[in-house]
Parts: sequence; C-alpha cells; structure tokens
Amino acid sequence: MMKVWLRTWVEKDLADIEKHLLVVGDSLGDCAQCRELGLDYKTVKECPGCHTPFLYVTSRRFESHPAERFQIVKRLNAARSDLAWIDYDDYKKLTGRQKARDFLLD
Repeated sequence: MMKVWLRTWVEKDLADIEKHLLVVGDSLGDCAQCRELGLDYKTVKECPGCHTPFLYVTSRRFESHPAERFQIVKRLNAARSDLAWIDYDDYKKLTGRQKARDFLLD
C-alpha cells in the first residue's frame, strides 16, 4: 500500500480547534488558547499554563515558507503523529474573521 500526504477538508468547531491547538514555530511551539510560549512541541501533550490537551497542530512556517509545507509536515509528524494537522492560513483567516464579527457585534 502506498501512503501519501493528502489535504482533506473537515467541518470542525473553530473554538474547539483554537482551544486545543499547538502552534509550532522554527524550534518551539505555543498554546493557541492561553499563548503559553516556549513549548517543546515534540513532547508536550498539554499546555503547562492552562492544562488544555493538544489535539491539533499547525506551523507558522507554512506562511513564510509555503514551498516547504510537505517537508514541515513530514518532519513534525514523525515527532507528533498523534495530532491532527490544521492549515495555518485557513486558521488565521477564520479566526480573524471571527474576531471581526465579535468586534462588530459588541
């Protein structure tokens, strides 16, 4: 059987993703829920600040290095195959839209 990386679309609750998202940078990650910084994404299972378990992961490098997406996912998935991948651009666009909507409704 040939295994490949394939992007799929799934309907999810944005608040749930934001609550359980580990955002990875070049070498460390942070919690999308409470913004705890400096997390070792290879080993951290839950945020030490808010104790939320991580279920999803994304990488800021998707935005700055789009040609490296496959290599980033492949490398990080080797360390964290327990997390579901979220596209960083989609995440930023949707959370930005939600923040604008919340601002206008307040």
